[in-house]
Amino acid sequence: MRGLRIHGLASLLLVAACAAPVRHWSPYPAPRAENWHSGKALIANFDTDADGTVTRRELEAGLKQNFWQADHNRDGRLDSDEAAAANQRRIRLEESTAMPMIDWNSDGVVDFQEFATGVRSQFQQLDLNGDGTVTLSEFRIAPQ
Repeated sequence: MRGLRIHGLASLLLVAACAAPVRHWSPYPAPRAENWHSGKALIANFDTDADGTVTRRELEAGLKQNFWQADHNRDGRLDSDEAAAANQRRIRLEESTAMPMIDWNSDGVVDFQEFATGVRSQFQQLDLNGDGTVTLSEFRIAPQ
């Protein structure tokens, strides 16, 4: 009778161990839980006059404003702490459309050109006719 209890208890423990989800170690953080957004949403945020088009002037003005907000010590460049904070802000606000800033020339800081590279590239891809504006019709036919 005692052996039957031990055997039953061991069986229950075995079943419980098999049912528990196993989390394997990974050097990477858990994936972010977010909704996917296309790059179109990123560019649409620069439509400051809400007319349904984003001009290059609106884009550049928005990029300058964003850079100024990230440059806390106002020296015209982002040091590693400022760049890291700006990247985290981009990820939090833009989720899947966030484009991390990269110090392309490896000089230890991110200047305005490096800051703006990703967004400018997205704008250029969406400006299908090359006229310097992204319109609603270009949004509709541009690839995701």
